Amino acid sequence: MNDPGARLPDEPVSLDQRYTAADPIEWCGAAVYPMYTETLAVGTTAVRLRAVSVMPPAGVSGLGLGLTVQDGHVDLDGRSLVGVDIWSDALTEGVDISVTANAPQALFTLTPVWVAESGTQQSWTGNYGMVVDLLPGGSSTLWCSTGPGTPDFNELVVELTTIPSAEVSIAATAPALVTMPLTVLPPAMAPAVPAPPAPAPAPAPAPTISTAPATPLPTHAADATDRTEAASPMPAADTGQGIGRALYELGTAMRERGDHDSARTLLTQAAEAGHRGAAHDLGALLLDAGDRAGAEKWWKAAAPDDPRAATSLSELTQRA
Repeated sequence: MNDPGARLPDEPVSLDQRYTAADPIEWCGAAVYPMYTETLAVGTTAVRLRAVSVMPPAGVSGLGLGLTVQDGHVDLDGRSLVGVDIWSDALTEGVDISVTANAPQALFTLTPVWVAESGTQQSWTGNYGMVVDLLPGGSSTLWCSTGPGTPDFNELVVELTTIPSAEVSIAATAPALVTMPLTVLPPAMAPAVPAPPAPAPAPAPAPTISTAPATPLPTHAADATDRTEAASPMPAADTGQGIGRALYELGTAMRERGDHDSARTLLTQAAEAGHRGAAHDLGALLLDAGDRAGAEKWWKAAAPDDPRAATSLSELTQRA
């Protein structure tokens, strides 16, 4: 593969500003994705993660991966969660995450998360991204860069394997995986909780891998205790639409937390992926920031299919 550790010190634009929709970007000869996406078979799947290398850069006190499930949930300690953050203490020893798909279009996503020197948890910003190696036998290696500094895809290297439900009960008996804690926040910020028990076996086809990982999606807009499962507003017809909805939901979470810069970036990507609700909300966010032209642009795009956007556009025109 291309050298994931290659550096380009004079890169003028951060990676987060270069991602568009579900497309990877090229950096130093490598295809860099904002996240990894894989479809799920209906039923339960074990997502097995093991860190090969952990080298946090200066200014980063913790790093890991954020996992989110669309049209399904993470099974953790008796709870059903939309997502969970898995930090390097658990990744180093290896951990199985039990995820359940509720619909044929279900998918899970992984993206880097990190803790800044200030102690704040961050994602979806700066020079973050992944170089993905798809290996024989269905496993993958994820070379991950956090946001601070120059892109460096050696900061976190993780092996990923998905195990269908028919095999989960056998695979999950490996002591190194069953006994390791899964932390919702880095160790300094919250206590660890036990890894989920192995689910009962049930036949299901093996999941397939999407070759177009999704765009930045803030699965980590809140910690796992805040990301309880909620019904999606509409089912996705395909992976691309599911990603747009995920971007919208998590961009909305960023907005509710007051992180308007991240919300604007994520809602823009959701709108570019064709999510009408994101286009409407992005217009409102831009108008609040004084960008009337930007609001008008997105409301015009969404108006034919979204009554709210049509109403907002009409009111904006009347105020002109």
